[in-house]
This record gives sequence, structure tokens and C-alpha cells, in this order.
Amino acid sequence: MRQRLAMLAVILAAVAGAAPAGAVPAFERRYQVECHFCHDGYPKLNAIGQRFKERGFRMEREDGFDVARWVEQVPLSLRAQGTLSLVEGGEDRAQGFFKGVSTGNLGARFSYWIDDAFVVQEGDDSFVHIEPDNAWLRFEVVEGGKLYARAGRIELDLPFSQARTPHLFAYDIYFANTGFETESIGSYQDGLELGGDLPSDFRWSVAVVKGSNDEAADRLSDDAGKFDADLFLRATKRTGRNRFGAFAYFGRNTLARSRSQVWEDRFLRIGADANVWLRRLNVYGVYMYGQNDNSIATASRPRGTEESLSLSGGFAQADYHASDNLALTLRLNLVSQPEDPTSTEKTLFSSLFPGVQVWLFERFKLSFEYGFLNQERNSFGAIQAEVAF
Repeated sequence: MRQRLAMLAVILAAVAGAAPAGAVPAFERRYQVECHFCHDGYPKLNAIGQRFKERGFRMEREDGFDVARWVEQVPLSLRAQGTLSLVEGGEDRAQGFFKGVSTGNLGARFSYWIDDAFVVQEGDDSFVHIEPDNAWLRFEVVEGGKLYARAGRIELDLPFSQARTPHLFAYDIYFANTGFETESIGSYQDGLELGGDLPSDFRWSVAVVKGSNDEAADRLSDDAGKFDADLFLRATKRTGRNRFGAFAYFGRNTLARSRSQVWEDRFLRIGADANVWLRRLNVYGVYMYGQNDNSIATASRPRGTEESLSLSGGFAQADYHASDNLALTLRLNLVSQPEDPTSTEKTLFSSLFPGVQVWLFERFKLSFEYGFLNQERNSFGAIQAEVAF
């Protein structure tokens, strides 16, 4: 335990030392604004920040692109985290996470995002490389965000980002499944996205992506390498600071348990979301229903049992920004899904995650969350220090 605390203390000291040293995020450097211009406590975006992102990292009235200025102020940022994980009845574990990001616009038509990350864990002698969540190029077909095309490795146009979440643990519903299916809307995808703004603050997007076959299928089946052309659809409506939307995701994956058990499964996910501000209280959440038509295979039916299995649930999150440097958070996760891959009976899994976030400096955040789980699952939590510069 002492070694874990010592490792975390070293990471915290390095992170804390970086914040007051004048390190500034990329967009703050370029546009000469404070972080709270786009964020309600980094990394959560406020309404201005959300619109800035949707316009392809452009202000509503932006000066012409200056190559010399762009080179002088290279849009490069680093996100560093030190995390101590706490597990009921288990061993605590310390981890360091470092992600580099370069992003911005390249004039009136093009913008891009590319990131790369490394993790170092207690007991490991070297960094472990984490594949990019985003590595894409975007083209404004019609300027002003009215129609754009984005291609490469993308995070789906989710109601609430999993890759850049302000919280320490995942939104469970994003990763819920039945049978042996491994698809999740919270994971990165390779493909093409079209979208844009409509009158009256409506927005839409359509993505055609490769899909996520499970690891066994990638090893055992040539079909797993195909571009499955899964489809993700999203529509949103903005009303001031508030946002309401709906989404759908459907397609097929190749699953495998052995060389003799390789089969295809079709999946469907549909959901609705809301994001509402009541003064300093931000309440938001997602409800999703999912169905798989062939996610289980057996020795006697190696091409799948063709049983239709479903799941449902979501999360409700409340963040109370008590002050500019303090937020109290609470999330309820509810997911009804089969208890194990071979089960057809659904079980309700719930968890409650209270937490607190403190910004000691504008870009240096300390977070604590602890989850209480049902179904005799062990509780767990984490303490994390994070800096962006």
C-alpha cells in the first residue's frame, strides 16, 4: 500500500507542478480566452464550447486562417492523470495516464483531431500504448457547419462523450450487451460521418462505420476484417443552454468462440437523451433500448441459436457546480441485461456514484468518486489528479 501511495504522490506532485508553470491549453493559446469561456469545469463543455466543437473548432465570427500564426501557436495539448483505484475487498492500484492531442481548424473548410495515449501502471516497467480514440479530418461541404463530412477514426456523435467524460467511471449503458456480442457505442469506430445544422437549432448526423467484431472473431475468421457498414443516426434540438436528442445504432458483427463456432449477429440500439441546466445544477442522462438477434452460439448450434435478446436502461447524472472551482456529482446507472453470456434471463444491475471535483487551478482538477453496486458486486472508487496543458 505504501508503494502505491508513493507512486500516486509522485504523479500528483508532477501534475501539480505543471499547472502553475504557465502551461496553457491549445485553444486558449490561439483565441486568447480563459478556459471557462468554453468549459463548465474542464473538460465539460458549456453551450459555447459545444457550438465551437460543432462548427469544427471555429468561433462564430472567426478571422481568416493565418498559416504563420498557426505554426507559431501549434495546437498541441497534453492531458495527464494520476489515479489511485480503490476496490472493496481487493488491492488498491495506482496508474498514470498521458494523452497528447493536436486539434483545430485549418481555415474555413478543414479541421482535424488526432490523439495518442500511454498508460503506466504499478509494477510495470514501461509505458503501454493506447490506440487513439480520435484521428480524423473534417471538411466543411457548406460553410458555417450547415453540412460537413468527417472521416477516419471517430467517436460516434454520442449525447455525452465517453472518451472525454468529466467523470472517472464509464456510463454503463454504453457498454451493455447480450450474449457474446462485444459492440459498444462508447468505443471508437473507423468510418465516415455526415452532419450539419438545420434551422431552429436542430442538428443531425449520420455515420457509416466498420463495426467492432470481438477479438476471437478477428483471429479466427477472415469475415471479421470486412467493413460491415454499421449505421449511427443522431438528431438534437437546442433550447438555450439545454439540449434534447435521440439516436439509433444498428448493424451486424462477426462473433466467434472457436474455429467451428463463427457466426453473425445483428444488433439494434435506440435511445433518447436530455441535458438541462437549472442555474448551477446540470442534470442530464440517456435511456437506451438494445436488441441482438443471434448473440449466443452453442456446440450443437455453432452458427447461433437465433434467439432475440434485449437490454434496456441508462443513466441519470446530476452535477451541482457549487462554485467555479467545486462541483458535487451523483450518477445512477440502471441496466437490465442477461447476467452472463449464455443467459437469456435479464437481471437489473444498478450502481450509484457520488463524487466531488475540485479545481485547485483552472486546469488542475482533483476528483473522487465511489460506486455502490447491487447484485452482491464489490463497490469501488478512485481518486484522480488531472491537468491539461
